[in-house]
Amino acid sequence: MEQDPGLSGAARRDRRIADLPRRRLSLFFGRDRGAVFFVAFLSLTTFVLPVVPVSQVGQLALSLSFALTLVFGAFATIHHRGVIYLIIGLTLSALSVDQIVEFRHLPALAPLNTTLKLVCLSILVFMTLARAFRPGRFTGYRVIGGIAGYLLIGYTWAYAYQLLLQYVPGAIHFEPGLAFSLYRQPAHLIYFSFTTLTTVGYGDIHPAHPVARSMAVAEALVGQLYLAILIGSLVGMALQVKSATEDSAASNEAQSEPRRSGERPVLAIDR
Repeated sequence: MEQDPGLSGAARRDRRIADLPRRRLSLFFGRDRGAVFFVAFLSLTTFVLPVVPVSQVGQLALSLSFALTLVFGAFATIHHRGVIYLIIGLTLSALSVDQIVEFRHLPALAPLNTTLKLVCLSILVFMTLARAFRPGRFTGYRVIGGIAGYLLIGYTWAYAYQLLLQYVPGAIHFEPGLAFSLYRQPAHLIYFSFTTLTTVGYGDIHPAHPVARSMAVAEALVGQLYLAILIGSLVGMALQVKSATEDSAASNEAQSEPRRSGERPVLAIDR
């Protein structure tokens, strides 16, 4: 790079800093590996939770896995340290209450446990979607953020259904033979939530209470609109990047043409 003798030392230093290659900021401000682990934990819990046997050891493993998922999500998607500490505090509180309900047999604390988890998931959903849809360039980690947001929406509705059932036990009808507990990890409700979110209802579980029906309709609408908005946003970002690249290439080619012919570029001030 040629040095301009008219510039001072500080100005030359600022120019050198500006000319350095900038590091690309990903969706999670350099926390890409945490985002991948977050989605991996969410996917693992989604596919493994329904097949875990309903026992104290199995419930303890599920509770720890869910707590780790929330902690990974906080570090991967949230930039404000105070909100991260809030999520960790709520997660530890929910884990403690969960173990008290399970081993001390205090079902009266179950709604508190569900509420704590619901608050954590709601914060993570908001922060994840805010990061995924923020203005900026298109990256692969935006896709990961979109997947994480979709899974979190399903989990949030599952715990909302569980909270409703803890106050109105017959709000959702289950086929005979389905073992379900209002005070443990809601495996059947997670299954029902994701079948509703993807509008693939099989009829083995269906809402019976008006509030449960309204929640199911809202979840189905959110699931369809979310995919449409996410795909539209990602396509728009990709097209915007492509257009900016083509405009930059065309501008560079236009500036190089006069130099090839030995002419001075025409500036606006010359007109």
